[in-house]
Amino acid sequence: MRTSVKTYLDEKSKPSFWLLHSIGWFCYVIIFAFDGLFFFGEFNTIGVEIFYPLILSGLAAAVLTLPLRYFYRHCWSLSASNLILVTISASFIVTMIWIPIKNLVMWSFYEDFDLWGFISGEYIEPKFKWFMLFMSMSNAFFMILAWSSLYFGINYHYRLIEEKLLHLHANKLSHIAQIKMLRYQINPHFLFNTLNAISTLVVKGNKNKANGMLVKLATFLRYSLDNDPEKKILLYEELRALMLYLEIEKTRFDERLSIEFQVESCTEKMLVPSLLLQPLVENSIKFAIANMILGGTITISAQLKKQKLVLMVADNGPNLDVNRKLKHEENEKGHSGVGIKNIKERLNVLYPKRHTFEIANQQSSGFTVTISIPVEYSWTD
Repeated sequence: MRTSVKTYLDEKSKPSFWLLHSIGWFCYVIIFAFDGLFFFGEFNTIGVEIFYPLILSGLAAAVLTLPLRYFYRHCWSLSASNLILVTISASFIVTMIWIPIKNLVMWSFYEDFDLWGFISGEYIEPKFKWFMLFMSMSNAFFMILAWSSLYFGINYHYRLIEEKLLHLHANKLSHIAQIKMLRYQINPHFLFNTLNAISTLVVKGNKNKANGMLVKLATFLRYSLDNDPEKKILLYEELRALMLYLEIEKTRFDERLSIEFQVESCTEKMLVPSLLLQPLVENSIKFAIANMILGGTITISAQLKKQKLVLMVADNGPNLDVNRKLKHEENEKGHSGVGIKNIKERLNVLYPKRHTFEIANQQSSGFTVTISIPVEYSWTD
């Protein structure tokens, strides 16, 4: 995972060292040439030719600072105090090598200094003092130190970005695993209930109904397994899956179960988590329809309100507030990760702080579960 993130960072975001290195020392040449031409013009006896010694000086600095890059790569594990000490020491050593070269090059252009004679030892100015080779050392030292600081600063910045990307990628993988875990917990619960109903039909000798339920169950499970729980699906597809489930339940309850859909056409192309509504309908059937002698009605609605997709599942079950709430809580504890708790956890993963989930009594009887999620569309449609 670190390799993939680092590759992405290197290819897409992090600028080339060679580009920054070249631009940095080119700026050194430009800035000091500008100073020599405009701010120190009266002391500049060679005019625009000042570019030549500055270019040579800049090239020398560029070459001498290159080894620092490879040396600093092995210093990231040092403590802050040791890193500062190493950086200052390394910058000082490079300065001690660069400043004599820089001064000799400048003298050879400004003062008719016999550079080759000095190097070969054949000619040395009478007034020359060896300490003069290190004139302006403090200025050069701070330039090399600035290069070192920029090297660490830029690399530290992109290391922070890399760590952040790694953290986000790890969170994403964790969320995907959590979504799959929560999503796949629905099927065993639903499968148990349906197989129990089929078993009851077989015991009663109603083989045709049992066979029909098996066919519908196979269709529903195939649809469920074919959909990646990590991905969202169109509300239209979610409602089709819900209809498969309801056909199975209607086989169990016959005329005792009535279903009403109130879906705005504009919401059908919006994206929702797969099998989001099925646990809600299952709860309504278990705690409302199953407890009613004459059966009842489940209403499923989808509306667009203030750029939010509002989904509601309502039933007209018995108006037993306290007992009904206790049953819902019992359902959550008895089927950990299934039903209401499952939906809440999935929504928290998919829409952190961007959704609402409410359970409320209806005025007459029954309960209403309302889910509000951000509007999303599929770009492939």
